[in-house]
Amino acid sequence: MTSSLEQRLQKVEDELEIIRLRARYCHLLDDMQWDDFVDLFTEDGVFEGLSKVSGHQEIMRFFSQDVPKVAEQFWHFCTNGTVQVDGDTATGRISMEYISISNGVSYTSAGHYDDVMVRENGVWKFKSRKITFYFYSPVNEGFTGSAPRSSKFE
Repeated sequence: MTSSLEQRLQKVEDELEIIRLRARYCHLLDDMQWDDFVDLFTEDGVFEGLSKVSGHQEIMRFFSQDVPKVAEQFWHFCTNGTVQVDGDTATGRISMEYISISNGVSYTSAGHYDDVMVRENGVWKFKSRKITFYFYSPVNEGFTGSAPRSSKFE
């Protein structure tokens, strides 16, 4: 069955909006703009990484209070995104490189995000975002191949 021009255009528009959502995630996170960052998630959205949190209040607490304990500064670079759109739901994976400074030490890491996104009131948001780290190591040690050892913040 051939899709109509309107259906094909809608698919392209959806994919572009999802690209923008993922980019905004990186920029707002790196700039620590927590109010705008949390709005990228649905009210019951879930983030799973070093901890698993759900809902705007828990996501806000985790990112604004716990994440700064791990790194004073950080930068996220996401590439190679895939997305499958099915109506108002989309899934996909995107690769991630993360560099940071913690207690004056430069770190590098890489991994990927697995995303579930939904369109709410015409706006794409994260329903869930799960990160898998491949490695996390001080830059001077090179790529050790070890994922972060703990899901606890100390």
